[in-house]
Amino acid sequence: MDLRSFKTLGAATLFLLLGSMACERTSPTNQNPENQPRTRAEKDLAEFREWVDEKTNKADSTTAQNWPEVKEEFKQRSAQLEERADSLSKESKAEYKELRRRFENWETRNQQRSQVPLHPETLARFEQELFGAANALESNWTAAQMREIYTQFVQNVRARRASWTASDWDYVDEIYRQLNLKKDQVEAQIPGKDKLKIKSLQAEYLTLETGKDAKDLLKEFKKDGAQ
Repeated sequence: MDLRSFKTLGAATLFLLLGSMACERTSPTNQNPENQPRTRAEKDLAEFREWVDEKTNKADSTTAQNWPEVKEEFKQRSAQLEERADSLSKESKAEYKELRRRFENWETRNQQRSQVPLHPETLARFEQELFGAANALESNWTAAQMREIYTQFVQNVRARRASWTASDWDYVDEIYRQLNLKKDQVEAQIPGKDKLKIKSLQAEYLTLETGKDAKDLLKEFKKDGAQ
C-alpha cells in the first residue's frame, strides 16, 4: 500500500470513529434519564412530591402553628397539577393520586390530634421516660450536651415506641418540638461533627414517628377517645 492510500484509509477511519463517538453522545439510550427534558406537569409533580415528603415526614406538632398556611399551599399545588393533568403519564397520575391520599391521611391525623389537649402530668411522665427526669426540658442544656441528649432521646424512642398509642405520640412529638427549640438556642456553639450526628438522629426520629400507617394511628386514636 502506497503512502497516499494509507493516508486516505487513515482519514476514513478517523471520520468513522468520530461519527461513532458523536452518535454515542447523542443516542437516547446513552443519556442519563435524569437529564431528559420533562413536561411542566412532570416538574410540578416532582416539586409536589418533595413538598409532601417534607410535610408528612415532620413530627405532627411542628406543623400545628402554621396549619392554615400548609392547607392553602396544598390546595394551590393540587390545583396547579390538576390543570396540567392531561400531560401526565398513567404512572404519574397514579403517583399524584397516592401523594394526595398520603397528605390527606396525615391531615386527618393532625385534625384529630389537635382536638385533644396535652396534660402536664402526662408530659412530665414522658420526659421521665425519655430523659430520665421529669421536667427535663426545663434544664439549661449546653451545646456540648446536645449530642448526648438527642442520642438518649432517640434510643428511648426506639426502645419504647412499639407500645405507644396515637395519643402517646402526641406527647413525644411535643417533647421533640421543645427539644429542637432548646437546641436552636445553642446552635451556633454546637461542634460541626455533633451537628451532623444530631441531624442523623433527627432523621431517625422522624422515620420512627412516621413508621405507623396513618390509618392505624387514627384507629387507635378513636379507640382511646371512646374509653
